[in-house]
Amino acid sequence: MKKLVKKMLAAVLAAALALPVLAGCGSRVKPEEYASTVIASIGEEKIYLDEANLYLRSDQYYYEMMYAYMYGMKDIWSMQIDTRKTMADNLRENTLTVLRQIYILCSHAEEMGVSLSDADLQKVEQAVDRNLEQSDARLTEAIHMDRERLVEVFTKNALANRVWEAVVAAADTNVTDEQARCVGASYVRITEPKEGESQADGETQAAGETQAAKTAQETAQGIYDAVQGGSTLSEAASAANLTSSRATYFTGDTFNEGTLGAHALALAEGESAVFEIAGDAWYVMTLDASLDRSATDSKKENMIKERQAEVFRTTYTQWQENSPEFVVEEEIWKSIPLDAVFVVPETTAAAEGTTAAGDGTTAAGEGTAPAGEESTGTGEETTPAGEGSTAAGEETPSVG
Repeated sequence: MKKLVKKMLAAVLAAALALPVLAGCGSRVKPEEYASTVIASIGEEKIYLDEANLYLRSDQYYYEMMYAYMYGMKDIWSMQIDTRKTMADNLRENTLTVLRQIYILCSHAEEMGVSLSDADLQKVEQAVDRNLEQSDARLTEAIHMDRERLVEVFTKNALANRVWEAVVAAADTNVTDEQARCVGASYVRITEPKEGESQADGETQAAGETQAAKTAQETAQGIYDAVQGGSTLSEAASAANLTSSRATYFTGDTFNEGTLGAHALALAEGESAVFEIAGDAWYVMTLDASLDRSATDSKKENMIKERQAEVFRTTYTQWQENSPEFVVEEEIWKSIPLDAVFVVPETTAAAEGTTAAGDGTTAAGEGTAPAGEESTGTGEETTPAGEGSTAAGEETPSVG
């Protein structure tokens, strides 16, 4: 989590501007009626289908793109997640979770002393215009949402961001180096050669398993001795036709005895060791740093986010329990079809039977990411448009 302060409006909405709104077979509502069709309500406050559709299509687009490129799959919405739920069911549930969260957060804005500044409102306007300009004209037209309505939706999302920021401000962000300390180690893995396989010294292994194990041990010992003689682990590994790897280990984790992590935490900075992990291989390890700065800083960031998530989870759970009933027009919502909105763009490589996205850009415009990235849909522990959000897009930035 998925950068506590971002400088642009929620990507969940920015990317969504590139997505079409499709009527499809079986829809009970025409796209031009979305803006006047109530899809849910929280007490007296109504949520309209055009806003719900914007979030639905943004996540739909992302998943279709991901599955198309990673797995070559096109029809994913009928896939079963479990015995009672399809991918389509899960997507619709996630969208409602996000919407409910946005409206509940906004309802507490005054209580939290939160409002949007003139600068925030200007960024909202700029975000809308930028995406309208950059998005494919055909897709933008298919959204069936005019600029004024887009500004309304973006503004509500931005206000939810500000409320989220106010809530998580109560989290303790003071994390020391020692609390987040990670060590950095380099290691070489030496496997037992199979019968007849060449060894590092060029001899041929013709004996049985016992001799092979001994050879692996001897190779490991030779690398260790070279390191003790002044060579770097990388140099010693290369001389044995092997390659060293690097890993970091958090000192707050508990490692089983004999594992790589346990060995790393037992070493002093600059110290090396040779050892066997039974059933795996022989290893030579050197502790490069008793405090790996990059890994430690990353761990600090994650610990802060975890604290913020816990504060938000506690507060939002209370708000949700005390909020008016959330009522959904299920028949209408389920009738909105999930006709495919993403099509792999064809390139000149298509003539050879391949396709590509082209230049690494998306229909949403340069620099934007599809909403809902790495979405979990948990909702209850997420924010709609702030750092830590997963239901609405993990990399969703806030105004600020």
